Amino acid sequence: MTAADRKASPDIAVEVPWYDLLPDPEPPEDSLQQDEPILLLMSILKARYANDPTVLCCGPLINVIYDSRVPNSFISPDGFIVFGLQTDAAQIRLNRRSYRIDEWGRTPSFVLEVASESTASRDVGIKRDIYARIGVREYWRLDLLGEYYGEPLVGETLVDGDYRRFEMHTEPNGDVWSRSEVLGVDFVYRAEEGLPRFLLRDSATAQWLLTLEESEAARHAAEAARLEAEARADRLQAELDSLRRQRG
Repeated sequence: MTAADRKASPDIAVEVPWYDLLPDPEPPEDSLQQDEPILLLMSILKARYANDPTVLCCGPLINVIYDSRVPNSFISPDGFIVFGLQTDAAQIRLNRRSYRIDEWGRTPSFVLEVASESTASRDVGIKRDIYARIGVREYWRLDLLGEYYGEPLVGETLVDGDYRRFEMHTEPNGDVWSRSEVLGVDFVYRAEEGLPRFLLRDSATAQWLLTLEESEAARHAAEAARLEAEARADRLQAELDSLRRQRG
């Protein structure tokens, strides 16, 4: 019975599952340190999978229920992605407040955490242990200042129940990057004029990935350029036709 059914039938006593009674997650008091990189990176990843209904891509403040039989068996990543869903991801978003692994049958393949002073110790401790235990294939941790994790970028893959780090690369320009196998993207840490930031690059094409808004803006700009080029070609053709008529 859904929440709507319960509201429509107030006289029916229904035991509400514990996970439906969870309050919405609240951001930590120092979430300003996390806000921009989380929203930016997850918006880029959402754009990457926007047309695939088998992929659920979620940003912060969404609970993941990993054992609905045991109260309080939940965790709230800064971002996560689930692949291979049999139910349209849009329907899951529409009808559920949390993602429940045993309801939808798929564990997140990718989880993201971004450091802040109040959350970093849990990210490298209890959260890492839970992600490994429930079978999250890749766990990525980002730290803009490198103060809380001790380094700006860490990617790990699950091997025989334990996480092993992905190889890290440093470019001559100072870029530090590592490759996600499950996403097919490179996480890039770059510091320009003292301002650190994270970028995402397609591993196969080496193209920088854009947010949905940036992709739309680029598409509109390309379309405008195409129309302008066609208009110039039409004007040139009209001029040539006019010259031929004059000479004829």
